[in-house]
Amino acid sequence: MFKTPSTAAGNPPAQTPPLRRLLYLPMEISSRELDSRLLLAALALNRGFEVVLGQKWLIERNVEAMPPGIYLSKSLTQRDARTIMRVQELGYSVAAIEEEVPGLVTKPDELRWIADDAVRHTDAIFIGGEVNTSSMKLRFPFAAERIHMTINPRWDLLRPNMRSIHQAEVDAIRKRFGRFLLVNTNLGWTNSEKGPVDFMVQDQARQGKLDLSDPAARSFIENYLIMEGDNHRAVVGIIQQLLERLPDMSIVLRPHPSERIDTWLNHFKGAPRLSVVREGASIPWILASEALIQTNCTTGVEAIALDHPALCVMATESPVVSRYVANRVNPVAHSVDQAVAMLLDHVAGKPALAYTDEMRAAFVASMSFDPDRMGAQTIMDALDNLLAAHAAPPTTANDSVSDWRPTWNYQWSLKDKNVRGTLFPDFDHEMIMERLRRIAGALGINVNPSIYSCGSKVALLTQKNVSMPTRLQQFVRSKFA
Repeated sequence: MFKTPSTAAGNPPAQTPPLRRLLYLPMEISSRELDSRLLLAALALNRGFEVVLGQKWLIERNVEAMPPGIYLSKSLTQRDARTIMRVQELGYSVAAIEEEVPGLVTKPDELRWIADDAVRHTDAIFIGGEVNTSSMKLRFPFAAERIHMTINPRWDLLRPNMRSIHQAEVDAIRKRFGRFLLVNTNLGWTNSEKGPVDFMVQDQARQGKLDLSDPAARSFIENYLIMEGDNHRAVVGIIQQLLERLPDMSIVLRPHPSERIDTWLNHFKGAPRLSVVREGASIPWILASEALIQTNCTTGVEAIALDHPALCVMATESPVVSRYVANRVNPVAHSVDQAVAMLLDHVAGKPALAYTDEMRAAFVASMSFDPDRMGAQTIMDALDNLLAAHAAPPTTANDSVSDWRPTWNYQWSLKDKNVRGTLFPDFDHEMIMERLRRIAGALGINVNPSIYSCGSKVALLTQKNVSMPTRLQQFVRSKFA
């Protein structure tokens, strides 16, 4: 039987602990999501929240061992639905940022990966783009009032007043590579770390993201694989020509975090002035480059937000390209030769990669960009409303002890499997605090939290005092995990 989400009913589930000002921020791809979660963390800390952030799978494993708070899921798949229903039963309030939507313009029937159960049990859903928001409400009419249109916080960090947080990385990249063109690839099916194409298709079906009995789904797969094959050949051709025709320019190739990097290392082994890298977030690399070259990748949507030159290579006849924002907001090349010609003109100082008014308007509509308000602010306002709906106890001047007190069955670490270690490598606390300080400084807010380890890839950010039993548990687990 359908269970009404807790905030829709006006009361938290019966016989559960009270909801606290704890914000849980699970992440899947740290290079993509970390900075945006630290932006939310800075705003949350400024509002009196404590924040637990880290690897999605380790946080999921421990939801029964932690006090209820707001659980902000990064997606709404069938797998996520199982976790969402668990945490709601435990008294958490659940919200979600759908991280797979940015960069897409979707129809209702194209939201195949989003599960009904995940939507039903989520109290607030944040989606970017006018078309995407409309599609979500049409596909899930029972949740229309809980679907909020707002830009993804990843794009908040691309505003002019926030770009300084990346400057140290930009300077280091330029010192290392000099002048270079950046090529970003996204061959998530045909070059996946998880396995070959057949495995990827079956894995998507197993997770409930694709119904292989549906002719439309099978057609989508066929056309998607055609597009990836065409993109692969185009990237190889463009790089080969650029290396020949730009002897004073380097090329940096950055595969998607889920891609098999050895494919590219082996293909271009020994190529002069070509580097294949998988390091850090995409933004510093875009800013450090002379221009970005991408094949309908979300980084193209980041580039226009940064007002940085980018080229979308669309050397394919596959109809699936119509779902991408990148070819609406970047100049487009329809062949290898056209792409090379445009890039040579750009390097020579010609306006070959200039953005048009139509492209900028498409960005605003596709991403729900508001020049006067960050998406992260809209999200935090909604999360505060969730707490109010749950009658969570307010923070007081005497409330100085942390509410994060795990039980003794809290699991400290979780063995990485498949590509999890690649998607979410080691969690560096010094790096986290440095980036948080930069973000808070750019925002002009004063937060001074301490960071505590909550496991191998999870951390607590709090301006309160962690209780002695919790600190003792942290010490013991860190020594003997």
